[in-house]
Amino acid sequence: MSDILTDHEKDTIRDFHHWIVVARRMVHDSFTGDEKELQRLTMQAAEGLMMDHRLGAIESQLADIKTALSDKE
Repeated sequence: MSDILTDHEKDTIRDFHHWIVVARRMVHDSFTGDEKELQRLTMQAAEGLMMDHRLGAIESQLADIKTALSDKE
């Protein structure tokens, strides 16, 4: 297996890091608990935020495709 990351993998890592930072702010501002629990909540929140972001992008692209197909008819 190659140690070289593809551009897509690098982008995914960068994006996930962004969502971890956002989630950390949300979790630490809203919840108290031990560090392990805060880390778990942060990771769950980051995963959810990233998936919501990706889903939004996919839905936007699908809408663009539908519009383009409608315009050809």
